[in-house]
Amino acid sequence: MRSDLEEPQTDSTASLKQRLASGQVIIGCLLAYPAPWLVEILGLTGHDFVVLDLEHEAFNDETVVELIRAAEGVGLPTVVRMPFSERLVPFLSAGVRGLQVPDLRNRAHAEEIVAATRFHPVGRRTYYTQTRSARYGLGIDEAQLLEEVNRDFLLIGMIESIELVEQLDEVLDVKGIDAFHIGPLDLAQSMGNPPPGKLEAVIDDVVRRCRRAGKHVAVGVVTPWNVTAMDRRVEQGVQIFAIASAWFLTHAIGKFFNEVDDQLPKGRRRGRRAPPVARNPYLTDGASRA
Repeated sequence: MRSDLEEPQTDSTASLKQRLASGQVIIGCLLAYPAPWLVEILGLTGHDFVVLDLEHEAFNDETVVELIRAAEGVGLPTVVRMPFSERLVPFLSAGVRGLQVPDLRNRAHAEEIVAATRFHPVGRRTYYTQTRSARYGLGIDEAQLLEEVNRDFLLIGMIESIELVEQLDEVLDVKGIDAFHIGPLDLAQSMGNPPPGKLEAVIDDVVRRCRRAGKHVAVGVVTPWNVTAMDRRVEQGVQIFAIASAWFLTHAIGKFFNEVDDQLPKGRRRGRRAPPVARNPYLTDGASRA
């Protein structure tokens, strides 16, 4: 018998967009490693999605397809984070469920991305159903498939410059951009690396404007040392969170190694302690808001 304190069951077949529209908060992982086994673990441990970081990491195209396949095997939707280019097209055919575009520039840039990722009549995405995203054409209703893609594909634009913030209302007016991810570190750079409080004020304003426009929001990444900030973000209306795999793994490996080392008799090892992972002040709990 289910306790009243338990979370209600959710439809595991619902797309990420459908889950966001119903008010759910989703947690994924920003993956920095070309490791299908790690993608499988993410799915088995309850993550809602995985973002393949093709912006910063040197994944080849074949590896990306294998990561998408591994993710689907454990029911994990895949989003690719990459600059918008022709390189995206094969990943759409391979079955990626979303795109996160770094450094969104302006309204024209947003409109171009929408058109390339949606089929007619919404956009001009290339019509091709003889691929794995369409079951290689086997037993499908093509009209229904195109409609589902247009409805469920999750398109996320990244707000990473104060220049974009200054023209945000125009970009928010673009139909087809479903969510906005606010990148605090690049946004801070574009502002001349201000005190954390000044950056937070800009982020808070952007979140309010995005939610007022009916857009879903993500803010930065979740590290082991800023998880308590999530409560405030959820209260603001943020629904998308991504755990940074590189920060988490290096932190967890070093922390556990030092815990093991602490159990050994002093003077019996000539090794060294794992150093702490660098903690950016903009992603640290308790950062000054002055």
